[in-house]
Amino acid sequence: MNTIARLASAATFACALGASGAVAYAQTSPSPSPVASPAPTASATPSAPSDPCGSILSIVNRPTFGTGVCTVRTGHFDIENGYTNTVTTGQGGGNTAAYPQSLIRVGTFDPHLDFELGPITENHSSVGGVASNGSSDLSLGAKYELGYSSNADWGINAVVTIPTGAKAFGAGNAQYTGNFNWAYTINSEFGLSGTLGFNAFSAYNSAGVPQSYFAFAPTLEASAALPGGPSQISAEYAYFSSAGPNLGGKSWFDFIYQRDFGQHVQFDVEYGFSPTLINGQKQHYIGAGLSFMN
Repeated sequence: MNTIARLASAATFACALGASGAVAYAQTSPSPSPVASPAPTASATPSAPSDPCGSILSIVNRPTFGTGVCTVRTGHFDIENGYTNTVTTGQGGGNTAAYPQSLIRVGTFDPHLDFELGPITENHSSVGGVASNGSSDLSLGAKYELGYSSNADWGINAVVTIPTGAKAFGAGNAQYTGNFNWAYTINSEFGLSGTLGFNAFSAYNSAGVPQSYFAFAPTLEASAALPGGPSQISAEYAYFSSAGPNLGGKSWFDFIYQRDFGQHVQFDVEYGFSPTLINGQKQHYIGAGLSFMN
């Protein structure tokens, strides 16, 4: 892409930040094997590194707390879906099931830019001993891949969440997120990735009034490719500097298995837990997902 086109794409993304963003996941893909050459010749101009964002495994965001670098390429779309059952332990605890947790991502004229829509998700909860049902908030997003080298890539994304959900499952106010995302391929088997998240969240306080608050949310993920197919396992740590209005920080650990079925379908299963005690309660969850890319 020439310089003028790259500047135009960056300007398009900057405009998108004012109106939208993106919510999910940084994955690394194995470095391509070098092509054997029986008669190598010296070149004054080294070849450019290949784009690491090709496979569905590198592009799908879910199910981590962090957000991936890779964008959906021009002429393609991606639909990510999942189910999560979260268990809250302690007095007043219960279960919360959430589905389909969809994220719809569409490529643009620039292969390094995509736009994203997070439709409402259905929720069923027994927390507090009271059965409640309702939808979550709607989100809009954009993601831009800033660059890549032979073993790393980096980018940004933004999120706007619109308060369309039920009181029990919505934020009550608009929420805004800006992320810096990165990934580093150690070798063909192992990789690291993470997100530095800056969030203007909202939640209902003890008086039942929606209250906005800031949370810094860094994540770190280690992944390992598995033999026998395009699949990987990952472990992630995520920290939120504030768990809610007037609350302290909260940590999460999650463990993930992902497998591609061809070039268009990906399955994931995960388990996560928070060791942080808040108001005498802790949380853990299990989940699974299925994603499609054309």
